[in-house]
Amino acid sequence: MEKRRLSIGLIGIALALSLITFLFMGTLGAFAQSPVAPSTIKIGCVNSITGAGALGGKFVQTGYDIGIKHINEAGGVYIKEFDKKIPLEIIYVDNESDPKKVTSRMEKLYSVDKVDVFFGSFAAHLIIPQLAIAEKYRIPIIATTIGSTAEFEKGYKYCFTPFMAEQDQVITFLDVLDSIPQNQRPTKIAFFEIQEEWGVATGKYLREFSANKDYKIVTYEKYALGANDFSSLIVKAKSAGADALYTNPLPPQGIIIVKQMKELDWAPKFAYIMRSADTAIWPKNLGKDGDYICHTGGWSFHLKLPGVEKFVQDFKAAYGYLPEPATGTAYPCVQILADALQRAGTLDKDKVRDAIASTNMITIMGPMKFKPNGRGEGKYVRNMSQWQNGKDELVWPKDQASSPLAYPMPPWKDR
Repeated sequence: MEKRRLSIGLIGIALALSLITFLFMGTLGAFAQSPVAPSTIKIGCVNSITGAGALGGKFVQTGYDIGIKHINEAGGVYIKEFDKKIPLEIIYVDNESDPKKVTSRMEKLYSVDKVDVFFGSFAAHLIIPQLAIAEKYRIPIIATTIGSTAEFEKGYKYCFTPFMAEQDQVITFLDVLDSIPQNQRPTKIAFFEIQEEWGVATGKYLREFSANKDYKIVTYEKYALGANDFSSLIVKAKSAGADALYTNPLPPQGIIIVKQMKELDWAPKFAYIMRSADTAIWPKNLGKDGDYICHTGGWSFHLKLPGVEKFVQDFKAAYGYLPEPATGTAYPCVQILADALQRAGTLDKDKVRDAIASTNMITIMGPMKFKPNGRGEGKYVRNMSQWQNGKDELVWPKDQASSPLAYPMPPWKDR
């Protein structure tokens, strides 16, 4: 009898252990089917927080921050793999505006912070090393303020930018000139080439694209990144009868160029000063002498596109001023990423990369797709603004313009 009871007891214990094992394995299976979601989706950005590029770094950082705020106010991005919305988190690391310090800090974001994706800094010379690191580790990067064509001809698969290419900038310049009545438009162009990849490539495309038009490049002068005297370039342009100027100097250089143009009494009919004239400090430094100068920053708060009004209003409420062009090209990076993450339904980096590559959406820069090389194909990236009475007005394309082009630039004595 005792043996029978013992046997029954052992059987019961065995059944109980089997049940526990079954339940435990079932629980493990449930966990395997429902992976634990991360608390945030991590974005790494080695940005210019200090140093010479800090102002530009602030422009892109505020654009990223407002974009992330908008996504997180809605609970984050829905990721199907985890069946929940996950907020975005951006981790900034200072590059001190030094390209030599970019690589090690990108490495830290990759190996220590374990970021899911990268955003770019401000200015091409600081972004170029970031592209190489992102490609090395096969982590998608979305960057702005980089017009470089050469970098996007290297066969990179993980690098994307919605920003306008150097060709777009030159085409915009020529399109605006073409829009001026033929008997009034300028025909003699002075090109001042800054000695960096942007300046060299811009000059190349200007020569190429103007070859079959009624424009002649009458002076083609070069200057260094650290140059602060442009009088010889201006004298040559004036002597050659140039009635249009194209250049893309650093911000302090552009201000000096205009001041020296006034001192030397050279007022071409049309002046296109890229980069330097993009920011609100332009009229603060030049006053009415900064008027009539055209520029292209890739975006304008005047654009009549979906989402622009909300972005501008929320930005102004947060910071107390209107967003700069670079800020407006940074915000779409967040829009593009959020859209791609949701379509990918996972944080798998290859699948996120593929989703970014297949982007087809409306951003505050308008409809956006990517070419196979990662460059954006936005309809409204080819835009031009002009300083008029101390205000930055959008003059191109005409269907988006806040004001017609003020033309021609009057002589300095008539200002």
